[in-house]
Amino acid sequence: MSAVIISDTHFGLDSSTLSDPSKVDRLMKEISVYGGGCDQVILLGDIFDFWRVRPENALRESVPLLKRLGEEDLKIHYVVGNHDHHLVVQKQESDFMERTARGDLFPVYSPSLRWRQTINGLNIDMLYPTYRIRCCHRTVLFTHGHHLAGIHIFTMQMMERIRRLYGEELLPADLEMMMAYAYESIYRSSYIGEMVVSFEERIWKASSLLQRITTGVFHDHHLASVEAQYEAIEGFIRDRNLGEIDCFIYGDTHRAGIFQRMGGPLAVNAGSFTRIPGKGSRIETPDTYIILDEDGLALRQLGKAEPLFLCELL
Repeated sequence: MSAVIISDTHFGLDSSTLSDPSKVDRLMKEISVYGGGCDQVILLGDIFDFWRVRPENALRESVPLLKRLGEEDLKIHYVVGNHDHHLVVQKQESDFMERTARGDLFPVYSPSLRWRQTINGLNIDMLYPTYRIRCCHRTVLFTHGHHLAGIHIFTMQMMERIRRLYGEELLPADLEMMMAYAYESIYRSSYIGEMVVSFEERIWKASSLLQRITTGVFHDHHLASVEAQYEAIEGFIRDRNLGEIDCFIYGDTHRAGIFQRMGGPLAVNAGSFTRIPGKGSRIETPDTYIILDEDGLALRQLGKAEPLFLCELL
């Protein structure tokens, strides 16, 4: 197999660089040159930004990329993230209505979802929260990465204490319920979010003050390195009983990187095709993607002939 992995395009935001057809053309040419005839694309979540813009605007911005993927006849696997988590909610609601029609009203928790969905005329394999494949005789796990840290941490700590009072164990289902509640609340406020984004962009143009504040306050969290998240990655694999994973590929933090400890999985962050508004970018290596084939894994930056990282999965 041969695949290209793309994460965090955040379609709908002006900072989404793959909404530019010329950049999409450059990316497809590079995939053709360096990908050895890739037969599939793995989208690692936050492809659409349903938190800060209206869904119709996010979908409209995705047309250049999805259209080209359709023209190249590439199979698309979409691992849903937190900013496009509403796609998971839609699937769960659809399943609920089907069960209701059958008279099955019992609550169901699905630890792993997989379904087919048509977006902009393309049939896409949707997956949540993980996608597993075999490549180079190794097990590779894909996920967006928002389970590793983020908005749910404080609420999960509260839930864990409540569970302990009842002598019960904290389960992945608890995490999903808390996340779904938080993420869907943000999604329902997307019209307000779009106004906030527009307001922020005006501030960026007028002053660099907000950039200095956000860099100082949120830099470490938003741009967490792979090394800093490695223990959380091992915990994610262990808590979900995923077995032996040789390579863990994710996105979410927009910071491309690679790290491995003795006896642990190779962890790789695909980076992002989204720039931070303002003068320049806080992303060290923007516009990155991964090519995975039987020769190994290459983390590449658009426009660079040499890969940022090259690793044989022996």
